[in-house]
Amino acid sequence: MVMATQFLAAVAGATLMQPVIKQRQVDQAAYQTLIGEGIEPILAQIIAARPVPTQHKKSVLGVVDPKLADLDHPSLMQDMDKAVARLIQALQNQEVIAIETDHDCDGQTSHAVIHTCLLDSFGHPQDKVQSYIGHRMKEGYGLSDSVAQRILAANPRPTLVITADNGSSDEARIALLKQAGIDVIVTDHHHLPEDGPPVNAYAVLNPTRADCDFPDPYIAGCMVAWLFMAATRGQLIAKGLLPKAAMPMTEVLDFVAVGTVADCVSMARSVNNRAVVRYGLRKIEQAQRPCWQALLPLLKNAQVTAQDLGFTVGPLLNSDGRLSDAFGAVNFLLAETLAEATPWAQKLWESNQQRKDIQQGLTKEAMQQAVVQVAQEKQSIVVAFAEGHAGVHGISASRIKDHFGRPTILFSVKENEPDVLSGSARSVDCIHMRDALQKVATQLPDVVLSFGGHAGAAGIKIISAHLTAFTEAFEQAVLALLAGDTLQPECWTDGELPSEHLSLLTYDLLQTLDPFGREFDVPVFEFTGTLISLRRVGQDQTHAQVVVQLPDRRRQKGIWFNCCESAEDDLPVMVGDQVHVIASLGDNVYQNQRTLQLVVRVLFSI
Repeated sequence: MVMATQFLAAVAGATLMQPVIKQRQVDQAAYQTLIGEGIEPILAQIIAARPVPTQHKKSVLGVVDPKLADLDHPSLMQDMDKAVARLIQALQNQEVIAIETDHDCDGQTSHAVIHTCLLDSFGHPQDKVQSYIGHRMKEGYGLSDSVAQRILAANPRPTLVITADNGSSDEARIALLKQAGIDVIVTDHHHLPEDGPPVNAYAVLNPTRADCDFPDPYIAGCMVAWLFMAATRGQLIAKGLLPKAAMPMTEVLDFVAVGTVADCVSMARSVNNRAVVRYGLRKIEQAQRPCWQALLPLLKNAQVTAQDLGFTVGPLLNSDGRLSDAFGAVNFLLAETLAEATPWAQKLWESNQQRKDIQQGLTKEAMQQAVVQVAQEKQSIVVAFAEGHAGVHGISASRIKDHFGRPTILFSVKENEPDVLSGSARSVDCIHMRDALQKVATQLPDVVLSFGGHAGAAGIKIISAHLTAFTEAFEQAVLALLAGDTLQPECWTDGELPSEHLSLLTYDLLQTLDPFGREFDVPVFEFTGTLISLRRVGQDQTHAQVVVQLPDRRRQKGIWFNCCESAEDDLPVMVGDQVHVIASLGDNVYQNQRTLQLVVRVLFSI
């Protein structure tokens, strides 16, 4: 065990903890199947080392490269027929319909999907559609009390509320709306409470329901909303209430692609996710919407990738919900002209820069507290900020989680509720965050006010006076789930890359496997050599350009993002060091010349 002084010294220098390097195991049966299908060996190796379902009705390659025809049918979702019938009734009766969604990118894109379908496909009057998104800091996650009160106070008051990316844990507020004569249709993908779906909801569309026959529990909230709209469109046409030429559902798959990638759902186990993201990426490239016309110049290449959505588009949209109420991002997505979209794009860019500044300070403060907890051999990390910012907790929690390889919760005082701490939780693969929080909530029912989420991420509110009790209970819950194991940061690779594959040709070949994402990670390889150049770059000087001389004397350039937390931190390696490099392949375009570069994940002296 590394001593506390070593951890403190590491934080003082802001060097990243060296993770344990693990190589993905290749499923030989899947590999041979792919070779038999004529797949290039390096592609077969990458696919067979990821949890792609091999029992699918299609070939392994068909699962990796699915078509829209392979999507699971919406009718398989429990309550779908009931939900569709109620929405059609509302459309026919010209009822006021409210859309209530989460404030993150999945919620924003869900909002855009439903809003676009109601107005542009189903022809519902704009003055009969209301929009609600909870303010992250003031109202928190989900269909909160204050959001419910805003709905009840609306004039005219809606008679139907459609939630998206939330609602499964909001029985109390749904019951309140039902008492006022408002039906609520929940569309969500988060795990349900132990007592099941909200009983007062008119219908609950959620693929994680125990009684749901929809075979894919990995889809994002925006996909559940899309399936609902698709099923409604189909029934409207079947009943003669909508012409067949009405806006096809493929028109909003660009929104679904962004929300799916940004919400980090599985890109390996879900044929649905891979199909809609592949199609949606091409829709974004076509730039038919003003929002993409305004945003595409910010992307590096003409061909948009899932990484562009995950690292550029998603954070820009999320920044609005992190710092305000997320309506700016929705207005941007729904902009009707480039002149309307461009100011929103600029506002999102400025919000994202502000978010980065706030996040950098909070991450550094959290790192200092986390390092002490790890030195005490704790398997979980809980940090409470004296002056935090709930809007960026999730990002900072992810950084801490990745750094130390431990489930992490970051808390700060909830705005307007000084006795309540609001937290964002992020977890490692072997700890199901929602299950851990359920254990704590069962043990401390008077401390945990509310929580919700899934395996990798969750939100939670607790009584601030009982932070110590919560922290201890959370540690015990994690220990129980570990069953004697200990946690440490890990880095999974696809092994060494033969020198003949270190080329743009291989990079372009690997890109044919996009979309990459959770559980279908970008291929990452191992290299060793001598570090012959190291130079800080970037506006905040937290990135570095590197040049590594490989054993065959080749000099390979690379970019090392987030090699330190701030410009004041020392770089963790020195020129002349023998180094082990964990990196993916990338390309760099300068003065119309395209060259190969390594995108460094981990680099340390050996």
